[in-house]
Amino acid sequence: MSLDTPRVSSRLDLLYLVTREFNADLEIDQVLRNVLSATVAAAGASDASLILFDAEGKLATNLAFSDFKMQKRSSMVIETITQKGVAGWVRENRTGLLVKDVDNDERWYQDDSNPELVEVRSAVCVPIQLPDTLIGILTITSRQPNKFEESDLAMLSIIADQAAFALTNARLFEAEQQRRRLADTLTSITQTINSTLDLDEVLDLILEQLRLVVEFDSSSILLFEDDDTTLTVRAANGFDNIEEALKVRLTFDEYSPNYQAIYMKIPFVIPDVDQEPHWIKSVSSKNVRSWIGAPLIARGEAVGILTVDSHELDKYQEDNVKIVATFADHAATAVANAQAVTQLQKAEVTYSSLFEDSTDIIFITDYDGTILDINRKACQILRRPKDFFITSSISFIDPQLKTYLAEQTKRLKVWREPSIELEVKDAYRQTVPLEIKVRQIQYKGKEGVEWVGRDISARKEIEQLRQDMVHMLVHDLRGPLGNIINIIDLIKMMLATQPDHPKLHEFLDMAKRSGQTIKDLVDSMLDVSRLEEGEVPLQRSMTNIGEILLAVDEQVRPQAEAKDMELTIDPVPDDLVVWLDTSLIRRVLINVVGNAVKYTPLEGRIAISTGVTESEIHFTVSDDGPGISPENLTSIFDKFSRADYSTSISGVGLGLAFCKLAVEAHEGKIYVESNGIPGQGSTFHVILPIIEPTE
Repeated sequence: MSLDTPRVSSRLDLLYLVTREFNADLEIDQVLRNVLSATVAAAGASDASLILFDAEGKLATNLAFSDFKMQKRSSMVIETITQKGVAGWVRENRTGLLVKDVDNDERWYQDDSNPELVEVRSAVCVPIQLPDTLIGILTITSRQPNKFEESDLAMLSIIADQAAFALTNARLFEAEQQRRRLADTLTSITQTINSTLDLDEVLDLILEQLRLVVEFDSSSILLFEDDDTTLTVRAANGFDNIEEALKVRLTFDEYSPNYQAIYMKIPFVIPDVDQEPHWIKSVSSKNVRSWIGAPLIARGEAVGILTVDSHELDKYQEDNVKIVATFADHAATAVANAQAVTQLQKAEVTYSSLFEDSTDIIFITDYDGTILDINRKACQILRRPKDFFITSSISFIDPQLKTYLAEQTKRLKVWREPSIELEVKDAYRQTVPLEIKVRQIQYKGKEGVEWVGRDISARKEIEQLRQDMVHMLVHDLRGPLGNIINIIDLIKMMLATQPDHPKLHEFLDMAKRSGQTIKDLVDSMLDVSRLEEGEVPLQRSMTNIGEILLAVDEQVRPQAEAKDMELTIDPVPDDLVVWLDTSLIRRVLINVVGNAVKYTPLEGRIAISTGVTESEIHFTVSDDGPGISPENLTSIFDKFSRADYSTSISGVGLGLAFCKLAVEAHEGKIYVESNGIPGQGSTFHVILPIIEPTE
């Protein structure tokens, strides 16, 4: 073959141009276009094409030069020729190919019905590759047969090698740029997550930043509602109407792609949604062809999903999926933070509510004893406004507390909870007994001390009442018991010396009365609580009223005579009988008359009268004692309640309470009349209904 000087010169010029272009600081796509057009011109070709693959071997770039300008060919055509045509053969064999006449080469793919396939008679096709990676395929064609020679194949191979080197560097540079953009983007997101508690703001930023590193037509973040069955769009990007997109709520369908990603807790990719049987087309997703869904996993549980979609078929590769998953993780962190903040805020509101509404005194201090907060109850009991206490020393509440805090600091630091009882004084110098429990807490991010004081006034009163009752019980039992013991000693002496002494029977009666007094006292204490609970069934019988009054007289007259009192009991008909509980009513009348004897001064007068109608019997007990103040006329029938003049007179305060319960058990009533003037005394009324006896 003769040396074709112009073509040699053109090839040298082309190689020089290609070398310069590949070393120029230009966008790689523009460089490839320049190289493609220059190659066509230098080789005398009619057309040229450049097909590039990504790391997974899928079509990434498709450039075509024809009729002196760049042309666009569909992905479907490119997929076909890289599978069936010469390009497919080069792709499989990884070596260049010279086709002098395509009509004589069965490897050439031709489809005359496809207008995208230009007329070709000869071609040169070479792989763009590294030793272990096919990057693309470079092809030049001519509409004349035998247009190209082996030297054209060699030249195109050199260009392909330079292109492989340039593309590799460009891809490495782009990958590095992508990593930097991703790192910068994630840093920005992290800073935002750490600087704001506004979840919607963070989610919007995540989608905005995601667009910088992953191409998409639209993207959204959906979160579960409280029922965990409905997904709500909380952030959207790329939609025509964002407001409408944010109103979307999706039922968590187990067949949907969202479910697959969330249930499996891994990203889910759909290369072609038209091939996904469970993909649901909507107005906003009618143009979507490929889709990624990455679950938001917070504390091991799926809380939502981040989705991106494209109108291009098979748009997303593995690196895109990893990036989307990384952004989903950051979104999950934001959701977890927001949930934690919400829970913390709810806890703070709950604590604040419990703190302020507690029936206990609560105040919080630091370890120096400075009051940091105090609740409403404390202010009420101590009778000072909250502002008065804040920043004051705990010594203001009580000097002992500052000392106690210093003594207990080490125990508090190891989470012990000591307690102290003391009496504090309010603003009016009134004493308030408190039991205060102390413990260490976290207050506004710092160690603090919580003091919970319970007003134990009622407990103190009960303790005092118990002590008083025990004292009175001992006193009330001691007298009759002492009488019984003394009488037994006297009887023993009389039996030894004067067995027929006339006083012997009198002493026995005295002992019996003392024993009955003790029994009535014990029975009253037992019956009060049982009557309150309705646990004492009435033992009704036809009771002779005269016999009851005689029993009352026998029980209380010795006490009246001991005080030189005048005790009169109006007689009743011998045949007056009433259907009632004999034991209870006897004790009621003994209690009422016994109280009159107890509280009436020496030489006083007590009168008992009985009135009867067809429907009721009315007992009246009057005395000329000190009387009862009007404010006590009702309360004296309460348990442990005693008249205001009775502090020097023993008694447990159960007698009249028992009387009231026993009378009411008979469906009767008891009350007292008095003006509280000494000497005019009181009049007690016991009214019982007369009812027909039952079997």
